[in-house]
Amino acid sequence: MASKRVERVNGLLKREIAMSLYHIQFDPPMDLARVTVSDVDCSPDLRNATVGISVLENENTRSGDVIRSLLRHRKELQKKVYSNIVLKYSPTLRFELDKGQERADRIYRILDSLPPTGEDPADGTSKP
Repeated sequence: MASKRVERVNGLLKREIAMSLYHIQFDPPMDLARVTVSDVDCSPDLRNATVGISVLENENTRSGDVIRSLLRHRKELQKKVYSNIVLKYSPTLRFELDKGQERADRIYRILDSLPPTGEDPADGTSKP
């Protein structure tokens, strides 16, 4: 279990990373409305931080492209984040794709495809 201090740092980093994304000039430009910083997990020594990124994909926004772009701009993003946060150690950011929302959407699609309770899926009639 993470200490209270690490939990507070995780929350602070999550907020600052999300805000700092809008100040970075990405090439090619990214649709940041489709990108969410879902989680930050700092190591107990505050040297490394894993940033979970959730991407709502479409034909122009692919999760792999977003992660690669974030990795290319990692140092610039760290500089921006740590100019607003004062810590003894500035954790090195590592980005990874968070598939939690994708899994939740898949479960909702499966649940929506199930027939309502009390109906026979073969003929659509109600059971007594």
